[in-house]
Amino acid sequence: MATLEEYLAKTGSSSNQNDSFNFGSEDSAWYTSMAAAVPSGIFKIFEGVATLGATLLDLGVDKDRAEAVEDFFDKINPFDEAASATAAGKITELIVNLGVPGVPAFNMASGLAKATAAAKQSGKYLSSMEKARRIGKGSLATGLSDAIFIADAEEAGTFGDFMGGPTQIDRETDSPYADILNRIKFGVEGVGFAGAIGGIGVGVSQLRNQTGAGKVITGKMNNFLETISKSIRSRGGENVNQFLINNARRGEVDADLLEAVGFKDVIENTTKNIARKYSKVAGNKIGEPRAQDQMLKELNDLLTSGTGKDGRMIPMFDEVAEIAIDPTTGYAFKNGQGVLKDFSPTLPLPKQVKIPDPVTGKEIMKDVKTGKTEMRIGIEPMNPEKVKALGKKFIRDYKATAPQVRNLFNTMTAGRDKLAQQFTSIGRRFDPDSFVKFREAVEESLTNSVDRGYQVFKNNKNQFGTAINYPPTKEIIRKTVNYYKKVAKQKGFKLGTGPGEIGDDVFERLVRETWESATQDKGFITSSAVRPGTVKFKSLPEFFSKSLADDLGVAADKSYIKTITTNLDQVTGMDRKVIERLLGKTKNPMDTLVDGISNLSAQVRSSEAFDNMVIKNNQLKGAYDKWLNGFKQADGTTVPPKTGEAPEMPFLFDNSGEAQKYAGGGASDFTQIVPLQGDAARKIDRFIDPKLSLKGVDDVEQAKIRAEQDLATSQGLAVQKIINPLAGKYALNDVAEAFMKTEESMKGLGAQIYNNLVLYPKGTSQMAKTILAPFTHVRNFISATAFAGANGIMPFGNIKDVKAAFTALQAAGPGMKQSNEFYQELLRLGVVNSNVRLKQVQDLLKDANFGSILNNKNSDWKLNKLMSRFNKLKKGAEDYYTAEDDFWKIFTFLGEKSRIKEAYRNSGLRLGQEFTDMNGVKRLFNDRTLNELSADLVRNNVPNYSYVSDFVKGLRKFPLGNFVAFPAEIMRTGMNIIDTALKEINYTIKVGDKVLKPLASRGRQRLMGMAITTAAIPLGTIEATKAIYDISDEERTAMRRYVADWSKNSVLIPFKDDDGNMQYIDFSHLNAYDTLTRPIQTVLNKIEDGRADEDGIIDDAVLGLIESTKELLSPFVSESIWTEALQDVAPILGRDGTDSEGRRVWNPEDSIGDKLYKAVAHLVEAQAPLNWRQLERLGISMLPVDSKGSFDERGNQYELGNEALGIAGLRRVDVDPKKSFNYKITEYKTGVRNSRNLFTAATLKGGMVTPKEIVDAYINANRALYNVNRSLYEDIKAAKILGTSEDFLYERMDGRGEKKAFNAINDGEFRPLTLSKDLQELFQIRAQELGVANPYSQAENIIDRIQEVLSRAPLSGDLFPEIENPLDTSMVEGISDVIGNIQLPTTTGGDLLTANAPGFTGQGNINTNAAQAAFYQAQYPNDEIGNLYNLKKNQTKLG
Repeated sequence: MATLEEYLAKTGSSSNQNDSFNFGSEDSAWYTSMAAAVPSGIFKIFEGVATLGATLLDLGVDKDRAEAVEDFFDKINPFDEAASATAAGKITELIVNLGVPGVPAFNMASGLAKATAAAKQSGKYLSSMEKARRIGKGSLATGLSDAIFIADAEEAGTFGDFMGGPTQIDRETDSPYADILNRIKFGVEGVGFAGAIGGIGVGVSQLRNQTGAGKVITGKMNNFLETISKSIRSRGGENVNQFLINNARRGEVDADLLEAVGFKDVIENTTKNIARKYSKVAGNKIGEPRAQDQMLKELNDLLTSGTGKDGRMIPMFDEVAEIAIDPTTGYAFKNGQGVLKDFSPTLPLPKQVKIPDPVTGKEIMKDVKTGKTEMRIGIEPMNPEKVKALGKKFIRDYKATAPQVRNLFNTMTAGRDKLAQQFTSIGRRFDPDSFVKFREAVEESLTNSVDRGYQVFKNNKNQFGTAINYPPTKEIIRKTVNYYKKVAKQKGFKLGTGPGEIGDDVFERLVRETWESATQDKGFITSSAVRPGTVKFKSLPEFFSKSLADDLGVAADKSYIKTITTNLDQVTGMDRKVIERLLGKTKNPMDTLVDGISNLSAQVRSSEAFDNMVIKNNQLKGAYDKWLNGFKQADGTTVPPKTGEAPEMPFLFDNSGEAQKYAGGGASDFTQIVPLQGDAARKIDRFIDPKLSLKGVDDVEQAKIRAEQDLATSQGLAVQKIINPLAGKYALNDVAEAFMKTEESMKGLGAQIYNNLVLYPKGTSQMAKTILAPFTHVRNFISATAFAGANGIMPFGNIKDVKAAFTALQAAGPGMKQSNEFYQELLRLGVVNSNVRLKQVQDLLKDANFGSILNNKNSDWKLNKLMSRFNKLKKGAEDYYTAEDDFWKIFTFLGEKSRIKEAYRNSGLRLGQEFTDMNGVKRLFNDRTLNELSADLVRNNVPNYSYVSDFVKGLRKFPLGNFVAFPAEIMRTGMNIIDTALKEINYTIKVGDKVLKPLASRGRQRLMGMAITTAAIPLGTIEATKAIYDISDEERTAMRRYVADWSKNSVLIPFKDDDGNMQYIDFSHLNAYDTLTRPIQTVLNKIEDGRADEDGIIDDAVLGLIESTKELLSPFVSESIWTEALQDVAPILGRDGTDSEGRRVWNPEDSIGDKLYKAVAHLVEAQAPLNWRQLERLGISMLPVDSKGSFDERGNQYELGNEALGIAGLRRVDVDPKKSFNYKITEYKTGVRNSRNLFTAATLKGGMVTPKEIVDAYINANRALYNVNRSLYEDIKAAKILGTSEDFLYERMDGRGEKKAFNAINDGEFRPLTLSKDLQELFQIRAQELGVANPYSQAENIIDRIQEVLSRAPLSGDLFPEIENPLDTSMVEGISDVIGNIQLPTTTGGDLLTANAPGFTGQGNINTNAAQAAFYQAQYPNDEIGNLYNLKKNQTKLG
């Protein structure tokens, strides 16, 4: 706040002063200012010390040494003026001034970094109290440093300037004492600020790393931080290894499914081409779809054929040699790859190969096989007779070519081989006895488990209908009902509507219960009551069971039909065919392969994930034990215990005691994941087979099993078998709980209504504006270039990588889907198929479970059919949306890999050589390691939906926010990029005798990429367009006042059209990192806006931080697209026909029918896909300029070139103050009304009101009114800068009844709130009703004097007076102590300050009044009211 004297000093005692402040040269670019700020900040350090010394010398003597020192530094500092020209420069200068001495002071005094490192070295942690003590010491040192080195405390300001209080800077007193006191105030705040920053830093570190080290968390504060941390971090309560392995599992499943879809695509495309040619043959009456359908049925019969009984598939079991790992690739030896890159893939593997020794570089011999064997399961070829017959038929009848037939048969063989690999993966984990049982099950059920596809179990994963089981068609249900009636009649049941007869409604119910109760187990579980792949029924008419059907003929009661629980194996003949038809039995090789592979994949990858967790844990445990106990090296030397930094803690333990030994805590801190025996193990894995026991997954587990077997045998006890590798193991409670985690869906009628009316439309509206919007696809691809750029990889900089990324994309189009194996590997690594926006929309639609009530009740509803037709279009759009995201992730992956490989090679690492990576993990330098390291960088530095926290994912279920996961990921990955770069710069490895920093250059490159992407490119573009179009900073500032609210804190690139009118491109729409940069831009804007005051930059920075927090949270708390539209039209709890920008959806005078029509149209617009508004503008721009249709409904015309650029998000937006000024007037009138309401709401609320409350309300209302007036003052000034004439603005204001307001505001004059006679009389009426004195009469004189002071407050600066209410009791007591008795105003208008102090006689004593006025002003300099009154009173006496 500023006082009246400050106004008068700034405005030359004239409220008409209208000159703007000099914000620095227009040529002072941000980068010049920031560059100058660094050396200027260094100068300021020395200036601060020198000024402090001079000020101390000035104490007690009348010298101006401090001022002379300041003048000296002003002369010798050549950078000061440029540094102060922009807000960014001022902030940078202040950071350098305080940070260069302050950070070392904090570190030296606290010793926190050293203490933390020492604790970590010993495997311990600093307690919260110890951290707090050290932060306190460091904060005191920082505060002292700030007080000593700050160059100008008044210019910097304090938080007290913003909030008031003891640390508010004294800018009135010009004395050495005041300067020293200001430094002390600044230093005191420095103590608090450093403490807060230190505490926040420790807190953030703990939030990021809680439980990551695997120890039990102790202390209330640490547990509190852990609770918060769990909700916001990617892994939730999981251990980091658990999280990574689970993500890898999902990637493996996706890779398997992609491989299956690849088989499907070949079969579909080939049969389609054959059918198209066949349908065109003269005389053929079969159309293309029907012909293809017939081919697929025949191919499916061949796919599931074999030479076994009834043509069943026959498995093969072979014991084969285990292949060793090629150390140069990290993968198993394979011809054509790695060491064997020159060997033809058709040749058998050699027994040995030459490889370079990773240490010496000399060639050595390496065995290609390990010497161990493993059981491999295969599937015999398809029935050769059927292969031959169908091949001939395709060529003869369908006119297929021989290559087409070969392609089909080879693809189906490859699909069968994939299924065989999956059976091998399942079987290799069983111990010998269990494998025998597994083999028997495979031999019996292979065909059944492969040919398992039924439409009823699709569960609409990729459809919009969401019945529990997918409903059959009306026609199939009708036929099935008729068949049920026929069989029932044959069995002697009486049909009809009479007593004791069974009506049609019963048969319709029986059919519905049949398909609704049908289930099918996932995976290949031998312990199930039925064969793997068999359909089970909870409710099937008993006459279909072959074990009961024969007995029904003699049943006594034929008046009702009993249902039983059974399975499809119990149904035979035509009965089975009818039920299979009802369930939609698949007769398509594409579905058979996709269903069969995806079914087994879930089981295989789940089992592998648990195995990998145990293997990883045993590695961690071995490394930790070596560190804990010491060990002998290969050369015989002993490494003492706890040498070096403690390695990562294991996260799985064999018992509670072992858990406490490693992780601390007590027994209650750990949970057994699952018991050793029984079905309980299925809680964490539905694919566990309780009757089949496992081998140990590695040498450690095998040794444990042997030891337990020996112990059990010696004691005569039964040996406990292991059915899950995690069975019997313990983990921290959160880690164990994470194994049980399932996502609960919303249930119940209320939840379904919410889903259908809010969540589903929210999802579809977001889908319409992104996935189904073609122009958004273009912007999506362009904006994603920032992900590569921010990581220091030039977009399109490597053409080879561009081609490799493009050919791997999985969308329909020329050149894509060429590198499927590479894409499958990327899926396994978690690099691709993780588009944040797309995944969130898909999850949202899944949450909504749209239409489930209707679908369950009425299977004839047509929406599913409609949506299934739409699904192909939607799926194609999703594929492209994913491909646009995948391209840059693949490109970044390849860029990271090549750079890491080059960096390590340049450091002297050889292929196969061991080294320790940046995360402290020992690895071999080979292709697999490079893939894993590169993938880790992409997962952590590029937005990835798998890394979105459960808390943020859960926000999608609320009606607020659009794509909340994306800004959350931008924040995570943006911080990670900087963190990664700093780690790379400081990371060292030892190669031979040298300690090197192989990635330091890469780290600097990454930091530079982040800076260029987020700052240099947008701001550099701004400076370029400013220079090209001769745009001043004043014009840019003015322009920002006439842009849409959502663009006010955006990065705006300015232009001018041919007539010199301002335009802009909102770069934030293309800036993927806008979430990070917008808050910074907001703070800078606030500091620029606050240059008119003298309160320093810190109070403006605080205001900027408050607004930037709003900007940061906006994506999470703003209305979603759909809920905003609902609010616009809702008459209750909504805006009743007005949108969020104040525009009318309908006219209040419209009829109810018109209102309803416009409301529906408004809601439809929220769901409209295809960027229809932009398409409309594009269409208008193509019409001749002089045609009728070249204007939209608002009278706007559009330029074709500009609209075309809008496709890429580069559309220029016109800045038109003439059109926008009416909105400004409306805002002004609303603000005036609201300001007046502040007064009336506080004073006419009913009941007693005191004079003090009236004065407080009047001050508060005028403060609001001043801000309203000042805002319009700035709008008028900006409009004139942008070329709008004063006459035009005057006419607009005059037309809205604001002529006087315009004249005053245009001249920079503030017109305080005037209280009408009616309002004053209302106070009198209320007082009479209450029987009290009129409080307004007692406040009237004060209000008049406040009004007089405020009328002199200029609008040209942010200078609302700091007015103290004279009726404030605390103030009155203070005045009494100084002057004497205070007589408050009376109803007759008594004086405010009537002095009756001892030694003075009456009010006529001129000297007494002058002395009192001077004394009072010295004690209360900020009380304009009292001082102005004393001044007038003294002048009156003198007169």
